[in-house]
Amino acid sequence: MPSKAEKEAKGQSGFVPVAARWVIERSNAWVERCKSLVKNFDRTLARANAKLKLCFIRLMLKRLAAS
Repeated sequence: MPSKAEKEAKGQSGFVPVAARWVIERSNAWVERCKSLVKNFDRTLARANAKLKLCFIRLMLKRLAAS
């Protein structure tokens, strides 16, 4: 997050979004749309990781089909 001095040097004030954080927040929003991931009942980390990958694969396939 930029400091107050860095914001003043760039002539900015208030909220300045950080590029890396924006990518993560957007990805989290996409994941929340997957119904199977809304509540995490998986017993193993491997299964949860597999569901996460499937969610992103489905998202990519939908975007490829639309174009």
